[in-house]
Amino acid sequence: MDRTIGVDKARARLGQIAEEVAADDEPVVLTRRGEALAVIVSPAEYERLTEARRQVAQAELRERLTEVRKSVANAGLDVSVIDEAIAAARTVA
Repeated sequence: MDRTIGVDKARARLGQIAEEVAADDEPVVLTRRGEALAVIVSPAEYERLTEARRQVAQAELRERLTEVRKSVANAGLDVSVIDEAIAAARTVA
């Protein structure tokens, strides 16, 4: 179970809390009036969450591109235009 601490109490112990989170890789939920306000996580956990979000976004993009390619093909248009547009967008970004 996640450890919780009120924001007011955490304010005075923030350095200590940060060290504990980094050492044991267990998050701390900051609360205000009993409601979760934020979560302190270790750098390793933050990286895992960021990577997971990136992977989900890439999977969603691949799925949408597949749908667009099907729609373009069903409309009787040249699907290679999609790949050309993607390649052009990548050179700009």
